[in-house]
Amino acid sequence: MKAGALCLLATLGMSTAVSAQSVDVTIPDVMEFGASVDTMTERLAGMCNEAELRAIDPPFLPDVQEIQQQIDCEGFDYMGEPRLAEFVFRDDALQMVWILVDADDQDRIIAAMREAYDEEGLPVAGVIAFREHRTAWRFEPPEVLFYSEELRPMMEAFQDSQAE
Repeated sequence: MKAGALCLLATLGMSTAVSAQSVDVTIPDVMEFGASVDTMTERLAGMCNEAELRAIDPPFLPDVQEIQQQIDCEGFDYMGEPRLAEFVFRDDALQMVWILVDADDQDRIIAAMREAYDEEGLPVAGVIAFREHRTAWRFEPPEVLFYSEELRPMMEAFQDSQAE
């Protein structure tokens, strides 16, 4: 796909089978940090009811040299429900994924994260961070974040500056 182009990806068929991942709070197997937009588009085939690729301008990730893009994947199965998942790319490499959830999922997902990661997490402004697993729960809006090893220094510096 050409960088900078706003394009609507073909409507992708959603699998009716419930995957083992759907009840797992950890990073979904489909996510491969560093993967290209094209690779992730292929990997997401069958996992989104609809998917849209769009440019993010201005970019919010650090060190963007050419373009920041995002695939918005509607209907992504996470914790047993279809969700909006936002796959964020810096210069054609996947760097972070936000999965939007419902506010009433908060207690269940935080408890599952604490159990899966065997820690309470680090409370920072509006977030519970699980640093060793490069993930976080965000309170407002309610969502789960997964991020790449490349973003770890930036994320930890931000978390340190915001620690409660």
